[in-house]
Amino acid sequence: MAEANLIKEGFLCPICHKDLRSPNNLIAHFQDLHSEEQDILKSIKDLYGKAKKKILKLDEQDLELFKNEITLEKYYLEISEPQDPGQTRSHTDYFKAVRRERLDHRTTETNKLIIRLDRLLRFYGSDRRQQEQELVAWLDGSTVTRCPSCASSFNITRRQHHCRLCGSIMCNSCSYFLAYEAAQTIVAPVHNVDVNNREQVPGKESDSLRICNHCLDMLESRRRVQMEQMRQPIICQLYNHLQNLKSQTQSSVDLYLKMYNSLTSGETTFHLQDTQALRSGIAKKAELIDTLSKKIASLPVEDDTPKVATLQNSIRRATSHYIKEYLLTLPAPPSMQELEQIKKQRSMRNTEEESRVAVRTHIKKVIVTTGWSPSTVNNDSSEAEDPLIEQMNIVRNYIEQARKAQRFEEVESLQENLKMLKETYRQQQILKDS
Repeated sequence: MAEANLIKEGFLCPICHKDLRSPNNLIAHFQDLHSEEQDILKSIKDLYGKAKKKILKLDEQDLELFKNEITLEKYYLEISEPQDPGQTRSHTDYFKAVRRERLDHRTTETNKLIIRLDRLLRFYGSDRRQQEQELVAWLDGSTVTRCPSCASSFNITRRQHHCRLCGSIMCNSCSYFLAYEAAQTIVAPVHNVDVNNREQVPGKESDSLRICNHCLDMLESRRRVQMEQMRQPIICQLYNHLQNLKSQTQSSVDLYLKMYNSLTSGETTFHLQDTQALRSGIAKKAELIDTLSKKIASLPVEDDTPKVATLQNSIRRATSHYIKEYLLTLPAPPSMQELEQIKKQRSMRNTEEESRVAVRTHIKKVIVTTGWSPSTVNNDSSEAEDPLIEQMNIVRNYIEQARKAQRFEEVESLQENLKMLKETYRQQQILKDS
């Protein structure tokens, strides 16, 4: 009775109830001994296939059915109107306080490392190791049996080493040698170390400092922050260059207008060739300004910063307006024929004015000249030794040099000096004749 109620498990033959241990053995056993029962074999295969799908993976149709069943109607849930939020609590202040405390702590630790590194750079000589231990207390090696970074045990071949900045212990593989040149760039705002005055000690330690990965990470973080603060976007760099060019061009425009007014009024302070050369320089600068503004307008813009495109287009429009309104509208310099006519008219006006002055002051034999030229100077030895004539020749030489270098501001100043010297010399000659 007990054997009849016994439940067997495994891959059992449905005919002889023999355990075949595996599905392949069961199918082979049934085909060999019970081949007449093909319908039963087919049912076994179908049963095995369904069981396999259930065990390994849900059937796709069953999965779609499962998805359809998980709906609000299945559980008779109704969509309700959104409710007003209840009592809330902001954790922003707490988060800022925690972040501020951690940032302050990291900044303090980084500043300590910078100060220690600055002092370590001043140590040199045979007693440098003792000076380093006096600056930073080294951890007792007897209490550390493994490297904190790689968990390797210390032995004869793997010795203990100390970080020169924090005094912690590490193995040689987990330590980093910071070069003196790199250390000097890190502490440059704190102290400028003179490498030439530092005594050179042979060996690797003479030009580097052994530090741990933790100290290295803090120093590198500080350097990255400094680099990010100093780095400017490309649009800022181009815009600064554009503004510098516009400033230079504006000064050239002011000087050109001054030279133009001087030429059109008949003055001899500037030459026509200088005015034409300056106008050509302004045209070249205008081309550079236009090219820079086009480059700014064509810079790529990210999708999350749409206002940058508006800024770029505004810069381009403002630059185009500046070129059209202030650079392309400059008056053209007069031609040689116009300049000669202007000089003749000015000379006639000056002659008439000086004649009226001579009549009023009863001065006889006054020679009226519109400008000093070497042909009007006598070639006797007394005039050759005149310091005024020598000084005027020197000033003329300076004017020629300044004109070749296109330093027109200095040309103007020297022309004024030459005019004063000429007037002084003319007064002397009048006194001599009278």
